[in-house]
Amino acid sequence: MQNSLFDRLDTIWCERRMGISTRGIVPTDHPDSVHYATMAYRTIRGILGHLDLRSSDVFVDIGSGKGRVLCCAARRPVRRVVGVELSADLCRQARTNAERLQGRRAPITVENTPADTYDYAGATVLFLFNPFEARTLRSALERIAEGTHGRGLRIAYAEPAHEEVFREQPWLDAREHLARGRTGWTNDVSFYRSRQ
Repeated sequence: MQNSLFDRLDTIWCERRMGISTRGIVPTDHPDSVHYATMAYRTIRGILGHLDLRSSDVFVDIGSGKGRVLCCAARRPVRRVVGVELSADLCRQARTNAERLQGRRAPITVENTPADTYDYAGATVLFLFNPFEARTLRSALERIAEGTHGRGLRIAYAEPAHEEVFREQPWLDAREHLARGRTGWTNDVSFYRSRQ
């Protein structure tokens, strides 16, 4: 209960300071997508820190929703931040949040496209907060493998409901799994790296 109250207050404070609004749960009408929901800011901060973001990184949030993670990543010194989102309405809200974002250090682009058709050629870091079921995840990972050609890609998969799909990818190595109980985060997160 105490963490829940802290996270609610932290969300209000972070969103006021950043000038954005990303709260809520939004159902999806795509049969293989998971509804839009948000992750606690403290967990996002922890994941971004664990990814060791660099000035040369292109950070892509797959299933970016209203842009909470995009905005947090854009406040870090990275080259570019990209959201990939199927819902046109969520894309519109993410773009509004990107325009309003205070403390931006990197440009933000939001692409209204299916994850398994986006061109990941420039990506160096990927973030997924369980955006869809196994079938779409598998298709998206195949597309990512085609586009990145194993160039040291780092991936954070939060609330990892379909880790078996990641494990069957011959181009990926599991780096570590951080459980919420061990980290104090609100979600389990698995980290992967592409094989060189």
